[in-house]
Amino acid sequence: MTAFQLQMDLDNMSKSQQSIANYVVGALHHIPYCTEEDIAQAVGVSTATVSRFWRTIGFANLKAFKKQLLQSEHATPAHKMKQILNKVEHEEADVASEMLEMAAANIEVTSKRVEREQFHNAVEAIHSARKVYVFGTGAAASLIELIRFRLNRVSVQIEGMAGSGSELLESLAHTGPEDVMLMFGFVRRSPELTVLLEHARTAGYTTVLITDLLVSDMLEQSDIVLQVDRGELEGFHSMAAPVALLDALSVAVTKRRGPQALEQLDRLHALRKKYASQLPK
Repeated sequence: MTAFQLQMDLDNMSKSQQSIANYVVGALHHIPYCTEEDIAQAVGVSTATVSRFWRTIGFANLKAFKKQLLQSEHATPAHKMKQILNKVEHEEADVASEMLEMAAANIEVTSKRVEREQFHNAVEAIHSARKVYVFGTGAAASLIELIRFRLNRVSVQIEGMAGSGSELLESLAHTGPEDVMLMFGFVRRSPELTVLLEHARTAGYTTVLITDLLVSDMLEQSDIVLQVDRGELEGFHSMAAPVALLDALSVAVTKRRGPQALEQLDRLHALRKKYASQLPK
């Protein structure tokens, strides 16, 4: 089956069209069952705006878009894995090389995509924060643990938040203007991300969004945005680039904190030596 690709000229899209594009990208598996009225209601635009949208991405109308979408297996987890397996279907295929080359490509794109001023602003915000709260769902849970481990070592007060539901509010109730909300927003905007961005207006905390979305109203609503590449829309979504970005943030924050951070690492090393026999590595 043919690969499904969207042609998006973001510079020539209105804000309404960008909102529609973000919704469509995040809900491909639902679109075959949607009417233009359904999409308009979900996005908060007029049906006429939705009707005009399809030509901006290379289709005559919604019917044509659905036809092409149904001819592909679109972005299901099974299809993404099939794409990888198809590349390495031969017994002699080097799976390790294929995956590592893909990860390297994602990181290279991310290096060009991340705006250095935004990166610097993120480092300053994290360094100055009273506390850093981190939110993510699904595979991003591993990223929460990684950044928590890295920054805790240099005395950054950091807390991972619940991934969904009202438990999120247990942490949110303690946030204030001296805090940072570090959010991983991949594929689509979730209700939880909507709440975190909305509450920032009340609590006053700084929002830092790490995302693979090129089109989303979250980009404008977040104080700081770091955009990463995790692969093609229908492809296997790698976490290699987000991990590399977090490593870069961790090193930059450590550098920014100066002697204080190194002293903390020395204290950790001293504790390891002292209790090496009781708590082996």
